[in-house]
Amino acid sequence: MKQDSLLFGAAYYDEYMPYDRIDTDMKLLKEAGMNVIRIAESTWSSWEPEDGVFDFTHLHRMLDAAVKYNLQVIIGTPTYAIPAWLAKKYPAILSVTKNGQFLYGARQLIDITNPDYLRHAERIIRRLIEEVKDCPNVIGYQLDNETRSAGAAAPETQALFVQQLKEKYPDINEFNQEFGLNYWSNRIGRWEDFPDVRGTINGSLSAAYKRFLRGCISDFHHWQASIVREYAKPKQFITHNFDYSWTGHSFGIHPEVDQFACAECMDVAGVDIYHPSQDHLTGAEIAFGGSVSRALKKDNYLVLETQSQGLLPWLPYPGQLRLQAYSHLASGANSIMYWNWHSIHNSFESYWKGILSHNLEPGETYQELKDFGTEMHSIEKHLINLQKKCCVAIVIDNASLTGLEEFPINVAAPSESDYNHILRRFFDACYELNIECDMVSVRDDFSKYPFLIVPALYSASEDTLRKIDAYVQNGGHLLLGFRSGFSNEELKIYHDNQPHLLTTCIGATYDQFTRPENVSIRFHEKEGFASVPDTYPVSDWIELVHTTTAETWASYEHPFWGKYAAITHNNYGNGSATYLACFTTIPAIKQIIKRICELINIKIPEYHFPLIHKCGYNDYGRLVHYYLNYSSSPSTFNYDGKTGLELIENHSINSGEILEVNAWDLKIIEEN
Repeated sequence: MKQDSLLFGAAYYDEYMPYDRIDTDMKLLKEAGMNVIRIAESTWSSWEPEDGVFDFTHLHRMLDAAVKYNLQVIIGTPTYAIPAWLAKKYPAILSVTKNGQFLYGARQLIDITNPDYLRHAERIIRRLIEEVKDCPNVIGYQLDNETRSAGAAAPETQALFVQQLKEKYPDINEFNQEFGLNYWSNRIGRWEDFPDVRGTINGSLSAAYKRFLRGCISDFHHWQASIVREYAKPKQFITHNFDYSWTGHSFGIHPEVDQFACAECMDVAGVDIYHPSQDHLTGAEIAFGGSVSRALKKDNYLVLETQSQGLLPWLPYPGQLRLQAYSHLASGANSIMYWNWHSIHNSFESYWKGILSHNLEPGETYQELKDFGTEMHSIEKHLINLQKKCCVAIVIDNASLTGLEEFPINVAAPSESDYNHILRRFFDACYELNIECDMVSVRDDFSKYPFLIVPALYSASEDTLRKIDAYVQNGGHLLLGFRSGFSNEELKIYHDNQPHLLTTCIGATYDQFTRPENVSIRFHEKEGFASVPDTYPVSDWIELVHTTTAETWASYEHPFWGKYAAITHNNYGNGSATYLACFTTIPAIKQIIKRICELINIKIPEYHFPLIHKCGYNDYGRLVHYYLNYSSSPSTFNYDGKTGLELIENHSINSGEILEVNAWDLKIIEEN
């Protein structure tokens, strides 16, 4: 979605304030160069304090103030946190899970398939939008907030799942066969005898239910979008603030949400990205989140939430807020919005600090953002609508994530070798090498990319595997990760040589695997790895690979496993396939990626992390380079772009010029 200006602002909650200060806040927002507020998504109980009794006093105060101070507004539908009266009147709205039924209090504990919930949710959505639809400053609508299915497993919800299975498998015998339900006498003779899924020991059935719940979230978003579109004006957009898996901060793709399916009903993808700061600020989470967000609509996206001060470890060093903000823009974001404007004085998120601290005074965080706003707005026409042209794509897949939840690589420590940790090792290796990546789903056309990385595609249909095979035959270059092509869509393990349908493509196969102890890998000098360190450690998983037509790029260092290949490379058709058969380190993966790029003539800069390069084409058709230094020390590099203009300092830069980027700083160069 093309924009005329960058959105810069914060979530604002007049209803949370300890006293009336709305004019003070709006003035401060404007003085900081902010032009948008995001409101309304968190306070259903304020808008409807009793069943059918509505009070939009705070809403109209915010809308009136936005008009007065010329601030744009994004309206969130308030459906992710229900009022107490609704839970009391319809207790079945609270999700029934494997661990019992939720008690009222937290957000996102709702069974989003419950008809009483949906009826009341539709009523509050319609009443809210009736109140805001004629406000000239409303530019868009956010559907719900970081939607969850809350593990819903009430009998009525499970009945919807069984009906879906009946439609997919009209013959119950075919269903039993596909899911392997003869095992431990789990076979079902009649659909009426279908057991409670909360007790299943069948990974295929458990994964199918998780897929069903992902589908419930997609249906929920499409349902809300259809309501909002009845009111939305032509230039008003619909979005949602997607988030990610969480390891104390945003990390990998979300396990509960098919974001590609959800985004189909939206005009622009939105995202919430939270990340480490201080010495732990690397920019990797910002880059990863940006790559996923770009993928959803194949376009720019909106950062609807990110941190200013945030949690206790996140208070940024001086200069880091500015660096973080530009990092979002460099990834293709068309907005930077903070959660939230002010620190909260009560309840759960009191110590998730906003732009203003608890004293509500404009302190150092506010001042740095104000300075950034002045600087950013002076050059924003050169930064907005940045279009990427990446040579490398990484396949991301919810079904494989679920598959590795059901059948973990390491049961003892699943979080250390789960799908997202594997995915992030591939992404972070590219990131540290300054290789920008697009993300693609298995449903996408990835034929345009010279280099395709497929990590741990555990669950894959035969159509998907043939598509990958054809990609290589037609001239693409594949890096395929271990445990790929192992099972079908229902997690039924393929009963031939692994990886299924890809053994000819990779020129290798295996039938044994194990958890390694005291195992490392050694790259072969004759295959172009003469200068790499001796060995790299492996952990959690190795496959004992036999080659057929492939070269062995690396072998295991071990008295018994040493005869097997750890990394292979095979020329196949007009392309090539490289296979990584073990869980190894980011430095080892970087060696593989560098070798493939060398063979297929993808240029990698000489400089690397902590100096990160991102680029894209602006609305003037000019290539814009960002050089971001995620370090407490200055970084020097040789500028290898065309002669251009450094936008922040407004001076010419020549090709070949040696440039220095200060600690936690950046340069932005627009080629002539």
